[in-house]
Amino acid sequence: MTPVDTKKLASNGRLLRSVPEWLAERSFRQCDIPAVRQFARTAGARAGMVPGRLSDFVLAASEATASVTARGPCAARVRLWVTGNRAYCEVRSNSAHAWRHGWPAGAGPGEEEALRRWVLRRLSDYVSVASDSDGAWVLLSMTVA
Repeated sequence: MTPVDTKKLASNGRLLRSVPEWLAERSFRQCDIPAVRQFARTAGARAGMVPGRLSDFVLAASEATASVTARGPCAARVRLWVTGNRAYCEVRSNSAHAWRHGWPAGAGPGEEEALRRWVLRRLSDYVSVASDSDGAWVLLSMTVA
């Protein structure tokens, strides 16, 4: 996790949320998804998420990660931050390798990807999923409390 300036901490040790604050950023591969879940759990707890919401945040981050890496081996990056009472998770692939040809003509995402997107929409207050020749990305946000 990125070091946090202690002047930006409240008396309870949690981050003050008046400006965007990067909590954490890391690179990963498809096989690292369990580590990404732990990474999201640590960052969400640090942001002050209550247990139920924290579980939703971890699952959403995991599904976002799986969505970005699902089409083949690639490196990706996850960023977690808080602004106001909202926690954000952005997952981006670092390689267009798995996405360079796009979906086959007349085809769209399969059932597994459709289920991931449904889960992301159910858990998140906001979600955006996109891809192009440069790769894929997911941005989601949730209220902290």
